Amino acid sequence: MKVILGSCGLSVEPIIKTCEELIGKSRKDANVAIINEAIKGEFGDHRWFVNELRHLSDTIGGNMEFVDIQAHPLDYVEQRIAEADFVYCFGGNTDYLANTFIHTGFDKILPKILAEKVWVGSSAGSCVLCHKESEEIQKTVYKEKREAEHFMDIIPIIFLPHLHGFYEFGEREVESASKLTDLPVYALSDEAAIIINGNDPLKVIGKDYILAQKGRVQK
Repeated sequence: MKVILGSCGLSVEPIIKTCEELIGKSRKDANVAIINEAIKGEFGDHRWFVNELRHLSDTIGGNMEFVDIQAHPLDYVEQRIAEADFVYCFGGNTDYLANTFIHTGFDKILPKILAEKVWVGSSAGSCVLCHKESEEIQKTVYKEKREAEHFMDIIPIIFLPHLHGFYEFGEREVESASKLTDLPVYALSDEAAIIINGNDPLKVIGKDYILAQKGRVQK
């Protein structure tokens, strides 16, 4: 499994270079399959999506294809993703995204996709592969109503995006989140990403992140 868990996808050069290394191809030749279901459950101004999509378009030189997992049968979805070098899963409402994965059956083919393709998550597109945050954090930090009881639970961490960003949370909230679980809690800024490359130890690249476990920040 080769995964980039970011708060803002391919936001900075070190993350882009890592993506190139994982897919084994230059960015100018890379083809990407885009999953953007999470935005459908997100209220408010979607200019952030336009800006991130524009940045992705400026960064990736190969084909960019939107794969609508709600509109097509799973065999078609698999076929289209098979043509890409990596999957880019946009942010938005993670509960909506997780429920969509389950209701469409995409969760059943997801392990195979992760075994064959590099996955680049952006915010919700990262969270959905991990374990779900507590209801308290979801309500107080992200101002969201709880509509899913779990995510895909594939990566044994809790991922909190946008550290020191739009949601204005920091060490106190991350420590609090880690008291409610035995799993490590990672909070990342928009300029950082978690890298998972096969059996290599998980690592964080980029700027500004917090790791807490059992109520204590790990220094």
